[in-house]
Amino acid sequence: MVSVSSENKEAALVDVNQTDSELGEMALDSKITKTDLAEAESSDPALARKIFLINNALDEIGFTWYHAKLFCVAGFGYSVDSQMEMIQSAVKVYVDYQMKGGGYPIATEVFYAGLIVGSILVGFNADIIGRRLLFNWSLFTTSIIGFVVGGMDNYPMYCIFMFLSTVAAGGNIATDVSVFMEYLPSKYGYLNTMMAGWWGVGQTIASLISWAFIPNYSCASGDYCPSHINRGWRYCWWTNSGIVLGASLIRIFFMKLDETPKFLVTVGRDEEAFESIKKIAEKYNRPLSLTLEELKSCGEISEDHFNKERDGYSLKSVWTSMWINLKTLFTTSVVTRSTILLFISWGFIGISYSTFYNFLYIYIASHGGDVSSSTFVSYRNATLANFVGIFGPILAGGLIMIPKVGRRGTMIFGALASMAILFGYTTVRTAAGDGGFSATTYFFINIYYGTLYAYTPEVLPSAARTTGIGLALVVCRIFGAFAPVVYYFGAESGSSVPIWVCGAIIGSLSLVSALLPFEPSKSRPV
Repeated sequence: MVSVSSENKEAALVDVNQTDSELGEMALDSKITKTDLAEAESSDPALARKIFLINNALDEIGFTWYHAKLFCVAGFGYSVDSQMEMIQSAVKVYVDYQMKGGGYPIATEVFYAGLIVGSILVGFNADIIGRRLLFNWSLFTTSIIGFVVGGMDNYPMYCIFMFLSTVAAGGNIATDVSVFMEYLPSKYGYLNTMMAGWWGVGQTIASLISWAFIPNYSCASGDYCPSHINRGWRYCWWTNSGIVLGASLIRIFFMKLDETPKFLVTVGRDEEAFESIKKIAEKYNRPLSLTLEELKSCGEISEDHFNKERDGYSLKSVWTSMWINLKTLFTTSVVTRSTILLFISWGFIGISYSTFYNFLYIYIASHGGDVSSSTFVSYRNATLANFVGIFGPILAGGLIMIPKVGRRGTMIFGALASMAILFGYTTVRTAAGDGGFSATTYFFINIYYGTLYAYTPEVLPSAARTTGIGLALVVCRIFGAFAPVVYYFGAESGSSVPIWVCGAIIGSLSLVSALLPFEPSKSRPV
């Protein structure tokens, strides 16, 4: 049994040589004797032992072409998440012009509601029915409904179908980060952070789509805006949905993902978990010393975990399993502290990031600035800024490899640098200044964002990983849903207070990062 020293609980690390007689020979014979984030699995010793063996097996197999494909296919889930948000943001004004004439941005709130519901449905259920099904079909559903959204001619139906499309997309990212991390050898953990660069890819794609259609196929104002002169927003939805459909078909027919072995052992399916690992080893001619007997010898996992053969898929069993997974996020004082600080991090970045970008141009315009000399220039600047943002997570992936920096140090740096740039952004009065500052802002804030996205699944218990990610996204999106309120009521005031407050909140994330108890850079994720 992997034991957790009481003196080391605060660091949440366990030496793999600290084993009982049952696991001792396996640990000593293993070629890989690294440390694990065992505190997160301490509520179920049998599961901790199984995860330890699977980690060793994945490290023994190493990085393969399967992982390279998964990096791209799972990474596009990041891309779709950001594409959806950017497309909705780009077209909302012109949809309002055509269908409701302006006023409070209801569609934006509906969009956030869809993301919140999707995060709950997909995040919670991926820990029960598995990652594979939701990973494969969430993007397909998003794209099909997205085509319908682009064909709507009245505002209520537009909002309803946009809600359904974003529900399908909302929790997709919870499965993306979990699937990739649960297959990734520990030596290549930095790729989990770099994968967030796909977020910038999605933003760039959405900006290019908007740049191509909005300036040329949109009405000038809400005074006269019939559909025949305002088809740009439709083209944006249709083009984006076509790209998402292509990505979903690649997932279904090209990647052919197997269920992750770490999920399989959490639900008592050891044979399938072993076959999943063995399949990769055999396909790429890699060594595999793990045997099914060794995996089974770790014992039976707690009956609290969901088992489809035993429990079925009744409403009662699913609800019970969800509740157990929620409690798993708060099993010990250290895990509880980690979970709460993660939720605070996601909430703070959700409201500050969204509010700043909704409110910034109002503030600049009210102080004599002219950053939008034309629609063309505005979308050009947005495209360039989002492209630069791709490289933030790439730098973050390098920074986390520095021993004295790690994940937490990288997040501290990203938060402080973003705060400084955001404060400086308020001095912008020209389109050129807007382009430069926005590109710099995206770069630094994506250092923080990318690291947080990767860090979150790394420190969550494997049995409740997507539940935790889903809840983190819910918190982020609930806080982000307040951005339109600030945008709407701050439109006439031109006060700088919201901008300075948002910058300060982002800066405070550096303190939250410093208080996080886990440092995966010094251990091996579960």
